Amino acid sequence: MRRYYLIDHKILFLFGYVFYLFTPWYAGVTDAFEGYPGIELYQGFFRLIPRDKLSLYLLVTISWLPAFYLGHLCYKLFQPCKRELYCFPETGTSHAVSWVAVLLLGVLVLFAFVSRNSLFGNYEMYDSGARGKMSSLQMIYNFFLLYQLLSRQRTSWLLVTGTVLTALLLLAMGGRMYVIQTFVIYLVFKTSFASRRWRLRQILIFVLVALLVGTWVGIYRMGSTFDGGKAMYSFLAEPIFTWFSTATFLDSNDIPLFNFPSNFLTSFFNVIPNTIFSLQPYIVSTQGMGFTYENPLGADSLWTTLVINFGAIGSFFFVFITGFVLNFLRHLSENSRFWAVYYILVCGLLPFQLFRDGFYIVNKQLFFNFLLLPGMILLFLRSGLWLKAVGRRYGPGF
Repeated sequence: MRRYYLIDHKILFLFGYVFYLFTPWYAGVTDAFEGYPGIELYQGFFRLIPRDKLSLYLLVTISWLPAFYLGHLCYKLFQPCKRELYCFPETGTSHAVSWVAVLLLGVLVLFAFVSRNSLFGNYEMYDSGARGKMSSLQMIYNFFLLYQLLSRQRTSWLLVTGTVLTALLLLAMGGRMYVIQTFVIYLVFKTSFASRRWRLRQILIFVLVALLVGTWVGIYRMGSTFDGGKAMYSFLAEPIFTWFSTATFLDSNDIPLFNFPSNFLTSFFNVIPNTIFSLQPYIVSTQGMGFTYENPLGADSLWTTLVINFGAIGSFFFVFITGFVLNFLRHLSENSRFWAVYYILVCGLLPFQLFRDGFYIVNKQLFFNFLLLPGMILLFLRSGLWLKAVGRRYGPGF
């Protein structure tokens, strides 16, 4: 049987699109989860939205789905055929990645010590700095674990162990999203490049386990006991409370048709680590663009972020370009191990993080955690291997 992507950006974007943009609207019009924590506040905000604004919300949101798939289809005009997927041959670099696991394990021990006060606590003990470091480490682990999984070689047990331990520590800190992101990444791998691809039954079991882990952590952090209703609330509260920013935005602002994306453009400054050179003062926030809204839990709905940056019509073209670029990356992944890893990591970001974190975080993930940092590490490894080969060829006098 020929191997292609069974689960790719088209399916994952559609899930996030429905989950984050229509679940909150449905919960608002049906008074769902009445009596659960935070729902009364949410319903209060929802009732303040003018009816014409809510209709415009639906119109803009519905336009994004054909925009995304039109972008995807437009790239097919340039690359109409797709190639069968195979794992890549083992190289010196893919083998040397095992040594990176040793360095990452040391970083993990350091981060675990720094984050010790955030472990196994409730939401009141949330430490964004400590959890942010652990989340970034999880993404780096994901990159190098995938790099070896996509190679015809034995995977380093240190990479597997470090990835699992980091995920467990993140769960202990309440960091569900990055762990679920790891689940999604592994799911894409097992339904694409893996020599023994999962079938429907295995996919359903894996997704069920991922959902149970995510909902259980949410219930535990609330200090409550597990049952079906609370599990559903824990799962759906994520998009509902993310939508606080959209509800309050619709109530307080006029919706622009086009806008200059100051926040989007300056968010790339965050790609540069603050320890090297801080450009934080030059990053324009969405509120700094003259709009007002509230996000009491810190999450920014993608709807609010896109409309503020590009406007109701401009956002259509941004989503179109997104679909085009993602299909371009998918085709790159068919020929290159590095771009295959990058594309799968981007797929892991699509169903959740893209829809609830602003460009400030998303662009750092895309261009630093997924691209620049691992790329520099791989370049260092290849340079070391080259110097070693030259030394062997010319002898110690070189």
